[in-house]
Amino acid sequence: MKHPVMRYGMFMCLMFSASLGFAQLKMPQASPAEKTSTTIGLTDVTLEYARPGVKGRERNIFGGLVPYGEVWRTGANASTKVTFSDSVKVKGQWLPGGTYALYTIPGQDEWTVIFNKNLGLWGSMGYKQEEDALRVKVKPVNIGEPAETFTINFSEFTNNTANMNILWDFTKVSVPLETEVDSKVMAQIKETMSKPVENGGTYFQAANYYYRNGKDKQQALQWVDKAIEKEDRYYIHYLRALILADLNKTKDAIKAAERSRELAKNENPEYVKMNEELIARLGKSGSTKKK
Repeated sequence: MKHPVMRYGMFMCLMFSASLGFAQLKMPQASPAEKTSTTIGLTDVTLEYARPGVKGRERNIFGGLVPYGEVWRTGANASTKVTFSDSVKVKGQWLPGGTYALYTIPGQDEWTVIFNKNLGLWGSMGYKQEEDALRVKVKPVNIGEPAETFTINFSEFTNNTANMNILWDFTKVSVPLETEVDSKVMAQIKETMSKPVENGGTYFQAANYYYRNGKDKQQALQWVDKAIEKEDRYYIHYLRALILADLNKTKDAIKAAERSRELAKNENPEYVKMNEELIARLGKSGSTKKK
């Protein structure tokens, strides 16, 4: 008869072999991993999280499966991670660039959204408030069409803002994000324009930024003229027409739009239409001023 220790050892070897066999099987994940990236202004944002599903469980996940008033991992498995390539404002409060664990405390009328510095936790086990980098409070809203799978996405983009949305079941929570753009772009323009510029596209970009963001229109006109000297393109003339119109130089603006329309005829029908609309609008404006 084999010694009990020998039998136990053989049993453990068999179990280990079996576990190795199971480890080689590929199974669908109960809560699939998700990695998504976007850019808000000039700041890159990356999310890594796991996506649990309702899977036939009783509705009203929040307040049931996910209790109110308790720290939640905001997903499944390991804690959700969010990375900002630069500093970002979260609901008006600055958060330094970097990677954070994203936790939440769901509530019926208010959620607390937490950016925590400890990235090594499995879910919320071991979470400590003193390791928080930032907390903000947001209001949940009820959505008519339930989200079967837990999702974090981005919406409502502008040049420097977006919402980070947390959705599951009938609940949606939106976290406003804002990034710094203007000072960075202006610094780039200042540095670039302090040196000889060979590319017409660079002059066009600088002029377009000045025009779109209410900067010095005379400076924008100088740059757009330099762009045209290097590249006689329809879209540059269209921008010139817009700048001239803002400077109340209606006749010159119409001429620029006509030139843009002519160049666009064989390249971009949409710009032909845009120029015709601009010419008509400027013509009416000019006739009104004469009266």
